[in-house]
Amino acid sequence: MTAANVNGEIVVQPNVAHAAPQISLEQYYSEAGPDYEAWSREFNMHFGYYRAGANPLRREAMLEQMNAEVLARLQLDGISAPQLLDLGCGLGATLRSFARRLPSAKLLGVTRVLWQVEHARALNEASGCGERVGVMQGDYEDMSLLPSSCYDGVYAVESSCHAHGSDKGALLGEAHRLLRPGGRLVVTDGFLARNQFVCGLQRRIYRKLCQCWVIEELAQLQLFTERLEQLGFRGITVEHLQLRVAPSVVHIPWVTLKFLVTDVVVGERPMTHARWNNILAPVLLPLVSAPLGPMIYCMITATKT
Repeated sequence: MTAANVNGEIVVQPNVAHAAPQISLEQYYSEAGPDYEAWSREFNMHFGYYRAGANPLRREAMLEQMNAEVLARLQLDGISAPQLLDLGCGLGATLRSFARRLPSAKLLGVTRVLWQVEHARALNEASGCGERVGVMQGDYEDMSLLPSSCYDGVYAVESSCHAHGSDKGALLGEAHRLLRPGGRLVVTDGFLARNQFVCGLQRRIYRKLCQCWVIEELAQLQLFTERLEQLGFRGITVEHLQLRVAPSVVHIPWVTLKFLVTDVVVGERPMTHARWNNILAPVLLPLVSAPLGPMIYCMITATKT
């Protein structure tokens, strides 16, 4: 535990496993970004959502289902031409998924990585939605160029982890500013359910995982939801999706093995530090995730009042 002096009072704060990234986010996604095609032909850079009765061997279908679940929780019924913002859009797969379902929607994605902007735009054009889906380079913790209260829905699919702080306060503050009253926020990502690791080794594994994925620290679930309340969000719902994403997580060993053979052994692109990190991180993930560790996977929804 650490102690801080706030307004003359001593406040005890928990120690949080903190890992300073060794490479930049821009370098990581520029070098490892093409490798995500081994996981998803559509460049869905997230885990899948398994529904009862679905085929757990169809990874792409589960990845697409996660997009559908996020869209459903945005609750856009009755809005003829919704405006939606993707915070940390990657290569735009979720945007394109929404474009197929919402032909009148105005969609915009934000990413810090110029390489992702360029390639997302190319993928959008190839899929026929280039005119309806915009992608811009920017920092989702400070989007002063975008006007306040103009979006019906804002979402972050496995991208909030890259924001600063254990409560991701700057990111959530921007989401609140950009949403219209009554607008919905959806965040799906990994969180720390508690700040307790089984042992020092597990804490070190967590730090290495964060370094691999260029994460300062994962959000602590309680602090994250408290920040939502402080900002004025209401109707906050936390869905624990550990079992929903598990069938897609099971695909990791096979995808990793296939990638090692096709891209590492016989591939032409040089294996950089960022690319090796992208291979190592999914291997470390189960060692710090529930039930072995404090990391859980959640979908959190909230409404701006």
